[in-house]
Amino acid sequence: MREEKIVVLAGGPSCEREVSLSSGKAVFDALSSRGLSVRLLDPVGDFIRELKKEKVTVVFIALHGEFGEDGTLQGLLEEANIAYTGSGPGASELAFHKSKSQFIFKQAKLPVPEFYVSAEKDFSGASSSKMNFPVVVKPSAAGSSFGVSVVFSASDFQKACREAFRYSHEILVERYIRGRELTVGILEEKPLPIVEVMARRSFYDYEAKYKDAGTRYECPAKLEAGLARQLQKIAVHAHQALGCEVMSRADFILGGDGSVFLLEINTIPGLTGKSLLPKAAKAAGVDFPGLCVKILESSLKKRLLSWSNR
Repeated sequence: MREEKIVVLAGGPSCEREVSLSSGKAVFDALSSRGLSVRLLDPVGDFIRELKKEKVTVVFIALHGEFGEDGTLQGLLEEANIAYTGSGPGASELAFHKSKSQFIFKQAKLPVPEFYVSAEKDFSGASSSKMNFPVVVKPSAAGSSFGVSVVFSASDFQKACREAFRYSHEILVERYIRGRELTVGILEEKPLPIVEVMARRSFYDYEAKYKDAGTRYECPAKLEAGLARQLQKIAVHAHQALGCEVMSRADFILGGDGSVFLLEINTIPGLTGKSLLPKAAKAAGVDFPGLCVKILESSLKKRLLSWSNR
């Protein structure tokens, strides 16, 4: 990798900009510690032209949210023939739009909560009758739990929907399942040890993820071996169903009766000091710089192989 000219893209225009900047700085520091030629860049203006001018050979995408995670950036880099980390445009777009991925998971017979989708232009508020409370209301296209609410009564439903529509023109309404919050990271197409998230708040929201020092994590999670294998198998299946590459993170709820529910797949998981994929990799014996290098090397190989077959 020492001959590669690497740029870490972080920041960007989405509501997850601050988280992205933290991820990008962590990745930059990790790659620099391995003696690699790396630069940190906020993709503003004609940054593609800048990447070409500097003869950048591979981009490490540390952008979260719209533009960076929804396939838009991946498409621009494909057109410019610049290699990049993670999944391609199609898988990125499917994973980022939760309504689309939920339908694919359902078709693949993966266990998802009961849900329905509502577009802002069609929303009347009467749709609250479609599901029994409590429910989870979330933007179809957003991350870091922005705009997500747990709604326990019809009186709060419209307010929660309006909040979710601030971040997306389409919302996803799911049956709320009380249980343990678990995640399974995928690295180089293989599952990592499972992380359990124990938040003090009602769910693992933005505050719990990035600000609440009381949020606890356990990795590997204390699960029966058969259940752990089941979760890892579902995570790999979901990763493949969307066409994801190199890395992802699947989020689950384990109900009180032992039922497993897949919530979503993240194609660019957080890479901050509190992020879950690095915790899982560490439990598998891969330190943070090693994780970043693995993502970079595996992605570069896949991009070059894909382009050679065009």
